[in-house]
Amino acid sequence: MCVSVVSIRRSAGYEEEALYEAVCAHFEALEVEKELTPETKVLLKVNLLAAREPESAATTHPALVRAVARRVKELGVKQIVLADSPGGMYTAAILRKTYTVCGMDGLSDLAALNMDVSAADRNGFTLIRPVLDADYIIDCAKLKTHGLTTMTGCVKNLFGCIPGLKKPEIHCVKPTIDSFAHYLIALCEEVKPKLCLLDAVECMEGNGPGGGSVRFMGYTLCSRSPYGIDEQAALLMGLPANMPPINRLARQMGMLCGKTELVGDELIPAEPPFILPDAILQKERFFTPNGIFHCFLGQRRTLPHVVEENCVGCGRCAESCPRHLIRVENHKAVMESKGCISCFCCQEMCPAHAIDVRRKRFFQR
Repeated sequence: MCVSVVSIRRSAGYEEEALYEAVCAHFEALEVEKELTPETKVLLKVNLLAAREPESAATTHPALVRAVARRVKELGVKQIVLADSPGGMYTAAILRKTYTVCGMDGLSDLAALNMDVSAADRNGFTLIRPVLDADYIIDCAKLKTHGLTTMTGCVKNLFGCIPGLKKPEIHCVKPTIDSFAHYLIALCEEVKPKLCLLDAVECMEGNGPGGGSVRFMGYTLCSRSPYGIDEQAALLMGLPANMPPINRLARQMGMLCGKTELVGDELIPAEPPFILPDAILQKERFFTPNGIFHCFLGQRRTLPHVVEENCVGCGRCAESCPRHLIRVENHKAVMESKGCISCFCCQEMCPAHAIDVRRKRFFQR
């Protein structure tokens, strides 16, 4: 029987030596040392949602990435590149600022920070250059809630392999959660990370992936299977393993082996479970007038809304809206609800947490 192995290690925080020991244990459990040679081109695909400080739990913590890079370099690898395409525009200036604010500048002694903003098509996907050049990708994800996909883990993290404003375009052509989940799984199969590592030391709950609150869980997880690790991540959050749509679809598509073997420390689920995003909590149940209407007529159940007193007029929401339904007037964002696909990219990218969620009613109860 096929077995997916997930290595689990407890961590009291982001102390460098403790994380390094955890990474070494993960590598040993999964026999990573056998695969790396001095000629291997290793890519550390981190989560750099935006220029946010590590303490916000919005991005992969630099201390964990340093531990991974350190171990890979010790194994003789000469070429290690760190890369991601953050939300919004994909430019060298934005990458430079993002690396600095996210604390990745301190890794330049171990890994090259990608500054190449070119991309190219491969098998129907437009991918950033470091992904195309790598032959061993380590998916370094961050565990967070997500307004569209319920949670973001190792599969969702690979959406950052798509360059800049190409990501909102994908939301337009894949407007439903099922079509988007199908796309993410297909993307995962194209990128094929060799190893997946999940930063679940300090996580994000509530209106993730950018506007939630920090929740300490004290774990790192590692596996060769992005689907297996994401199921365990959902359980860690106190959720059913198949509640996130990507997890459920991956099971249905046979992406997971029949059995998952856990090695290392015990995985203790969150109690109480993670607070979910407003966009998830406010969805109607099927057996209501709104629920039936939305299901059969394909209308969205929740919509983003600008909280004017919090809006700083930066325009990041307008930049990230795939339907171009947001504009800035008098230093405040203004949204049009007609045509909104409820992807919540605007909420994800808002640095001022000025986007909340409202239910759109077609029938009053």
